[in-house]
Amino acid sequence: MHLSLNRSLNSKTMMNERMCKVIKMLQKIIEKFILLTKSSSWAKNFWNSNCSKIVMKSRWLRIVWKIQSTLDAWNEYLKHNDHKNKIIWQAKRAHFRSQMHELSDALKSIWCFAKWVRIESQLSKKLSQFSSLKWSDTDQMITTFKKKIEILREKFFLSFSQTNINNIANSFILLTMSFDLRISKDEVRQTIKRIKADKASNISNISNKVLQTDLAKLISILTSLFNACVTHRYHLKQFKKTQTIVLCKSKKSDYIDSKTYWFIALFNIMKKALKLIMIKRLSDIAETHHMLSDAQMKARCKRFVISTLNLLVDQIHMIWDCKIKYVAFMLSLDIIEAFNWVLHVRLLHTLKMKRTSDYIVEWACSFLKNRETSLRFDEQTSDMREVNADISQKFLISLILFLFFNASLIEKCEALKIKIEVLNFVNDINILAYNKFIEEICKTLSKVHDVCMKWACTHDATFASEKYELTHFIRKSKRFDMMTSI
Repeated sequence: MHLSLNRSLNSKTMMNERMCKVIKMLQKIIEKFILLTKSSSWAKNFWNSNCSKIVMKSRWLRIVWKIQSTLDAWNEYLKHNDHKNKIIWQAKRAHFRSQMHELSDALKSIWCFAKWVRIESQLSKKLSQFSSLKWSDTDQMITTFKKKIEILREKFFLSFSQTNINNIANSFILLTMSFDLRISKDEVRQTIKRIKADKASNISNISNKVLQTDLAKLISILTSLFNACVTHRYHLKQFKKTQTIVLCKSKKSDYIDSKTYWFIALFNIMKKALKLIMIKRLSDIAETHHMLSDAQMKARCKRFVISTLNLLVDQIHMIWDCKIKYVAFMLSLDIIEAFNWVLHVRLLHTLKMKRTSDYIVEWACSFLKNRETSLRFDEQTSDMREVNADISQKFLISLILFLFFNASLIEKCEALKIKIEVLNFVNDINILAYNKFIEEICKTLSKVHDVCMKWACTHDATFASEKYELTHFIRKSKRFDMMTSI
């Protein structure tokens, strides 16, 4: 690896050039040393050096018999050929036993293998073909690849509507706190080892297996690049290009509607490492300085699904165990396309209001801007297009950023000082209201719902009315009028 570390990274152009050199260098290493093609269906996985030696000797004895044409030479060839067949049979048996041993270690694996033998092994592999899509405006059926791309882009990558953000300019922002954001070599090395080795690679075709090899100089290069990204508050240009794989949702009656499809975004593996490091920084800052409410779950230390359910159960039992006979109702709200509709201006403003470091705020701004992606399905790939909305669901950086995004909603609900408990699981808002009278609970929930609607108007968010759920937590339902509406 011939990359000089003497030149300091003083500009964004130099940072992008250094990353280009790193990617090209890794691609050359992959091309030279790594076999990219899959093994043939005719490949003999059981084959070893003993098999090769015995076959070579058997072929030589056959050549000797052809030259000499004697009975002794023929008998010697037959004897050795029988020995060859025995060696190959033993190699096959040893390979089969080792595979069965690996399958038996995991109970799930043996059942997957049995299912494959019964069903999939008898079928020929076929490439999945996308059906025609229906254009929502005209109900016209679209069959061409380019038109399908337009429909899917409209579904996956939404554009922002006109939202009132006037109160941002008038808000008072406190001085930001100072944090140590330097990244060490050990931190980069440990982060790269945490990423799964067999994750799919993006358009650069660099998998994590390459990074996980013992390349000391590569770690030094990445550390200097990552520190430069934080110092210059910049997200590298190469990290902003992704490839989006379009997949069909399972168990759907038909696939003519774009809502029956979902997508997986493939990112640069070095971008994943940087994102994990920044997640750790942002999470530590949020927890140390109590920037997020205790009611907000997911993407936080020791705050998982089980923690959420345990907290809800404890809250309900605490309400029931009061001397006053309280009854509890829970209103559950869900934000539509939560990650696709995040208003970047509001998100960055919230990070500033929480007094996070300017380095993190401006890096997040660069992270969210000027991103491009291509769509791939039916063995075809579209052109790169800019993505303005969406903060990439299913990535921890997206989850922690979304918790900051809706933190103001949780704070507004908790500031009402009425008998409610708020529980937020990313984009699911649950309001637990309690009182002696159901009529009072309904008024309380209606008041909280109005607060949620006002927040949605200023944050370009939409609550799915068809997903509203009202759950009653009552020990003796006969005491209360369960038909009261909100």
